[in-house]
Amino acid sequence: MGVRVGLNWSLPILAVVLATGLAGRSLPSNAPGYGSWAYDVAGSLTALVFLAAILAHELGHAVVARRQGLAVEGITLWALGGVTRIEGEAASPAGEFRISGIGPLVSLALGLGLGGFGLALGALGWFPLGAAALGWLGAINLILAVFNVLPGAPLDGGRLLHAFLWRHHGDKLRATETVSRVGWALGLAMVGLGFVGFAFAGFSGLWLALVGWFLMTASRAEQGQARLRHRLRGYRAADLMTPDPVRGPGWVTVQHFMEDCALAPHPGAFPLDAWSGGLSGLVDVNQLRSVPPAQRGVRRVIDVAWPLSRVPVVRPERPALEVATLMAQGPSGWALVMDGDRLLGIISPSDLTSGHLVDWRGDAARGGDRSVKPLASS
Repeated sequence: MGVRVGLNWSLPILAVVLATGLAGRSLPSNAPGYGSWAYDVAGSLTALVFLAAILAHELGHAVVARRQGLAVEGITLWALGGVTRIEGEAASPAGEFRISGIGPLVSLALGLGLGGFGLALGALGWFPLGAAALGWLGAINLILAVFNVLPGAPLDGGRLLHAFLWRHHGDKLRATETVSRVGWALGLAMVGLGFVGFAFAGFSGLWLALVGWFLMTASRAEQGQARLRHRLRGYRAADLMTPDPVRGPGWVTVQHFMEDCALAPHPGAFPLDAWSGGLSGLVDVNQLRSVPPAQRGVRRVIDVAWPLSRVPVVRPERPALEVATLMAQGPSGWALVMDGDRLLGIISPSDLTSGHLVDWRGDAARGGDRSVKPLASS
């Protein structure tokens, strides 16, 4: 369907745990009389079908999001489920309701369909092992559907609640704050129940605690992202940047650079000039300090810096929300603002959250040059 699907390293572990549990306990107890190889095959196939059901759940989100005019970056499956990465936000509460609600509906349909088929096989006495596997798949998908409609961010139920509150109050940020608090409280309750379960039932309770911890951290992260989006809406890259940043030569040694260049006022990172002209990359203070003292006299700055290809380069009129997304995806966490070949400013991670805004039409637009000239090549 044109959607990139990624598998987190934890997913094979989940598949092995599920297959082992099904083959060793669940299937033999519900369909006795088969050989061990049959349980191993059935357990492995059942685990794979369950992962496919999670993918179907996420594809439901992706398809409806596309129909709402949103771009889908991809889907990542991992041990606690799946994540569909959607660029932008729904334009209306109704759109968000449709995108969020389709996932649980897919799981509900799979649960009823697979479970009903398993019950039919069991009632007819046909293929008891298949009936047991289908019954487990039906039950787990129904559990997945119910769990996902719990009213807390970032679950689908939290987004459904967000759509309702957004429509009711007309305030998107207020809705996000409420849903994030609900998600944090729900996660805390699950952590508590998980540890109680661990005390009385062993390690199975830790899984619930792990899911609760994920909900707590994810709800706080979503709250922070919503506040950031609210703050940046309507601004451009030029409004956030520090204009006319200090630049340094990329061909000198780290020791030379730290002695002669890093003493000037700076925002924590330096665009680097190339020997042949133009820019070659970006280096931050932490990268310079990470070089062992014994190597600072022989290693060049460009060798420890981020090359320009790995630093987001944006035009001054680029929307600030898009810039924030590029910075989050880039390894450096910084962005350079350029007009053609001319460097106008630099944006640091703190520029996204601080209250400081810069008018790029001022000194930066007049073309002042604060480049640090090399004292000697090395």
